[in-house]
Amino acid sequence: MKIYRWIDKYNERYCYKINRKFYQGKDSGKNNLYRFHSKFITYYIVRLATLFFGTFLLKRNILQEVGLAFTIKNSAFFNPDQHSKLSIFVKEMFLTILGYRHFVPNDILPLLKSKDILKKKLTFTEEGQPNISIIIPVYNQLAYTYNCLLSLKNNLPAGIPIEIIVIDDCSQDDTEEFFNHNVEGIRYIRNKTNQGFLKNCNSASEIAKGNLFYFLNNDTQVRPGWLNPLIEQFKDERIGCVGSKLIYAHGLLQEAGGIIFSDALGANYGRNDLRDRPRYNYIREVDYCSGASLMIRKADFDQLGQFDQQYAPAYYEDTDLCFAVRNQLGKKVVFHPLSEVIHFEGITSGKLAKKGSVKRFQDINKIKFEEKWASELPLHYADHRQEPANRRLLAKKRLIYIDTIIPEYDKNSGSFRAYQILKILNNLGYHITFIPADTRKTQPYYNQMVEIGIEVLFRYPNRAGMIKEINETIDSCDVIWISRPELNESYQWLIEKFPKAKWIYDTVDLHHIRLQRQAEQNNDKTLELNAAKVKLQELDIAKAATHTFTVTESEKVMLENEGIKNVTVIPNIHEPEIIKNELDFDEREGLLFIGAYDHPPNIDAAVWLVNEIMPEIWKKLPNLQLTLLGSKPTKEVLQLRSDLVKVPGFVRDVSEYFENQRVFVAPLRFGAGMKGKIGQSLAFKLPVITTDIGAEGMGLENGKNIIIANSKEEFIKQIFHLYQDQETWSKISKNCHKALKPYSVASVKDILKTIV
Repeated sequence: MKIYRWIDKYNERYCYKINRKFYQGKDSGKNNLYRFHSKFITYYIVRLATLFFGTFLLKRNILQEVGLAFTIKNSAFFNPDQHSKLSIFVKEMFLTILGYRHFVPNDILPLLKSKDILKKKLTFTEEGQPNISIIIPVYNQLAYTYNCLLSLKNNLPAGIPIEIIVIDDCSQDDTEEFFNHNVEGIRYIRNKTNQGFLKNCNSASEIAKGNLFYFLNNDTQVRPGWLNPLIEQFKDERIGCVGSKLIYAHGLLQEAGGIIFSDALGANYGRNDLRDRPRYNYIREVDYCSGASLMIRKADFDQLGQFDQQYAPAYYEDTDLCFAVRNQLGKKVVFHPLSEVIHFEGITSGKLAKKGSVKRFQDINKIKFEEKWASELPLHYADHRQEPANRRLLAKKRLIYIDTIIPEYDKNSGSFRAYQILKILNNLGYHITFIPADTRKTQPYYNQMVEIGIEVLFRYPNRAGMIKEINETIDSCDVIWISRPELNESYQWLIEKFPKAKWIYDTVDLHHIRLQRQAEQNNDKTLELNAAKVKLQELDIAKAATHTFTVTESEKVMLENEGIKNVTVIPNIHEPEIIKNELDFDEREGLLFIGAYDHPPNIDAAVWLVNEIMPEIWKKLPNLQLTLLGSKPTKEVLQLRSDLVKVPGFVRDVSEYFENQRVFVAPLRFGAGMKGKIGQSLAFKLPVITTDIGAEGMGLENGKNIIIANSKEEFIKQIFHLYQDQETWSKISKNCHKALKPYSVASVKDILKTIV
């Protein structure tokens, strides 16, 4: 319903305005009474209106939010040792209704009374040879320490040997009693005298056994899946330390990496903004990451002499360490957005630099830091603008890549090719900004794009917001790579924004050829006219672009015959599969086809195969099973199911099918470009029977590495022959991998090197 969308839109927008304005005020020194300032009145009215209309219309998420306001028993914000149950209930109800709890992470843990914590038990597995040492310095604040440890217990990944070291800097609350009587599997150390945060961490590092040190504040709660992204980065020896995305308990962003300006002042990038905005959610090199959640190799930490003790008791020690990693070790400091940690911030030391507080050392240590790094700081931005400053350390070569969707590489050939190309371009040293035309943040493919180092600008909160992100964040571009004709037209404004950038038109396949063949197959005059229009469109784009890519040599020649220059073949990319259990001819059975069924050529092939070809096959081989594998099977395809025809739908790992079936059949009667399914079958050494259209563009030889059949009668004949003739089957299978050599990653990388 349109009114539902309106309610969500304005509820989200005004809750954001309420929270951002209030917490920015808190950062500047205002107290809690700032909530009642007149500038909030309009925001509150809109918020209350969305609750009223949402409740009246029985909108589920609004009902849940309102219900939460009147049923809350515990709080992540008010310590029950310091606030009564009634005051917590009233405050939380009030703040929830006014929108201050709208963005709170749903997995946040509530604070408990000390007497209740002393009734709890926490047990961790002790590891004799840990790979990771988690170092948690504490000083009082047992309620926060307990939640930190509970979040660790809930979210530690299996199979990684980890030790947890809690070093207590003379806490005066119940911390010591809790660790002595209620905790197992943690190395608890209590200092004899108060050392301060920095020395506390250094002391713990001296007894830590892990190859990687992970420093974690006690006023944090780690979120699901937070640790592996950090660990994975250390497979690259060029990485020196890695930090997490820090989220405030109220749900807005605290830090997506830190920025240091030329005057040594720092900024938390994205502070008090929406944590899911695309600009904060890609792996990148940064000036520093907060020590609240920071991982570094033990060897590097020791080589640098630990945290520099001139910054004792605290502040700027993590920034200094990151500067040393970059400027002394020559390694990268990296922010990882998929590692999310809730950080309450300032629970021990406060947030403002008051006289007598530890926080005052922030100003004192800034001077020390500025003196120590006087030769490096001039390389940093001077004007305190975060948006260009946060991209200072990105790769110098910048590339924008536009396609219809985030590549679903295990669902269709075009996506597989795009994903492989993106990895090659990344390896060639480009910072890549990927723009999906459907604007969706499709999982798990989005996370996998982030993991390989690609910035994805998805819709947030809508298409207009995505375009705003593009205009505000992309400050330079060397190459604009746009797939498919319709996208080249709709993103002309981006080409105009960067007129000096190379414009690459990636045809993926020449659409007009596919449409023309489909029109001929179906005797469709309307489609034939459409094919002619698309041809003119494709030729116009190819003439205007700096460079045009086709996937086959025949399509390249066709464009050149039309007067198009600077055309290069960038084919589908296939590498031979490592087959774990290679079965012989007589150990296999069944026929296999695979395709994405939102693509008309695949639907036609499946229907033709089942309805016209297979009935003749079943007369002689009545038990022969056919599997129609692939994503998005349509009603038309699902209706083909029977005892002998299996339609499993999308299967993420298809290797079992390719390794157990005897013959791959692809009766494609129209289409264009290279067919990924053919290359995929060759990669598994599974002999293929297909049409000339199915085999086009791959330089395959009939009878050597493929079998060609173009009619119903030929298909029937070749299926009988290849399915029952072991000698022919073995010959074709043996030659499959050799046929893939021109389509390897290395081959395509060599081509791209010379163009982009």
